[in-house]
Amino acid sequence: MGAPSSEKLSALRGRRPLWIHGVSVGEVQASIPIMREARRAGYDGPIILSTTTETGKAMAMRLSDGLFDTHIYYPWDRDKYVTSALDAVDPWAFVTMETELWPNMLWRLKDRKIPAFMANGRISDRTWKRLGSFAGRRVGKEIYGLFSDICLREARDSERLIEIGVPERKLHVVGDTKIDALLSRRDDEAREKLRSNFGYPERPVFMAGSTHHGEDEEVLAAYKILTKSTKDARLIVAPRHPERADDVLELFKGGYSATKLSENMDGWDVLVVDKIGALFDLYGISVSAFVGGSFTDNGGQNILEPASWGVPVQYGPHMEDFAEASEDLIELGIAEQVPDGKSLGEVWTRIAQCHDTEKYINISDEYFANKSGAAERTWKILSSYAPMA
Repeated sequence: MGAPSSEKLSALRGRRPLWIHGVSVGEVQASIPIMREARRAGYDGPIILSTTTETGKAMAMRLSDGLFDTHIYYPWDRDKYVTSALDAVDPWAFVTMETELWPNMLWRLKDRKIPAFMANGRISDRTWKRLGSFAGRRVGKEIYGLFSDICLREARDSERLIEIGVPERKLHVVGDTKIDALLSRRDDEAREKLRSNFGYPERPVFMAGSTHHGEDEEVLAAYKILTKSTKDARLIVAPRHPERADDVLELFKGGYSATKLSENMDGWDVLVVDKIGALFDLYGISVSAFVGGSFTDNGGQNILEPASWGVPVQYGPHMEDFAEASEDLIELGIAEQVPDGKSLGEVWTRIAQCHDTEKYINISDEYFANKSGAAERTWKILSSYAPMA
């Protein structure tokens, strides 16, 4: 309701903060490299981070390492609550991550002459369809036009906004800050400990990450095919929403020794992840990884996470939210798009029988070396608005 506690506000030390908003887990992960770059560049002013979900807050607390000064929940986008929040926080700038558009907040920021930014922005195919009508273009032009600057992942995002009439001078293609986040999170020593705990290489691990309802059955079909020839293969399934863990566990218990990560009994064949924050490290120990939200029409989840470890990645027909990365990774030979669980099982079987670890790591290293640096470019734009110390 736009009323952060006096305790939270006291952490700002009486100075106007930079307010960054990441609605949930993915957006928070994208924001961390920007905050890290701000601190590296010498910005010592307060940063306030808001989220909408509890899981977003949990991820922020896990990854922040003291980068921001306090956390608040984002106000309901009604005028009185937005006004109350801005009166209390009084930021020198507001940054929203990726796709969050709340008109009341943007209008009130404009009224107060507080610069607003979108960082790590993208115009997904789904969003582009909504902008396709005459009314959609008019509304889109007005709302996106309220931002002082928009930092975008890909050239096609910029092209789409130009097409609906957003001034080109406001648009900056800087890349994906999640790439910077991934590279900073890789911990080879921790990966080796996990591998040892999970019996690698005697029992190779295959992953199914961020699965949505309706995809676990396809993963089960793939695992059945894989274990016909690779009998010792283990499977880790991480549902996109951890509250589904019990249902996923029941599905696999029918034919395999299955447990949850929080229980981690010995001798399991299938491990179901039931907590936030474990997926990225687990990708690092896998031989190959399927990424969900792609058999179902959900735009796909982050295929860059397993690829950043040099792990070959597979996904279904729907990868609209990572379309450019999908094209690049397929061309490089570290990704494959499959139509169903049967095809996924065949790919996993082929990789299990002839896995060239060094080849995949080399592909990954070269790709990510060319794609990093988005956070630095984003901060350069934001910092040009920062108040003098």
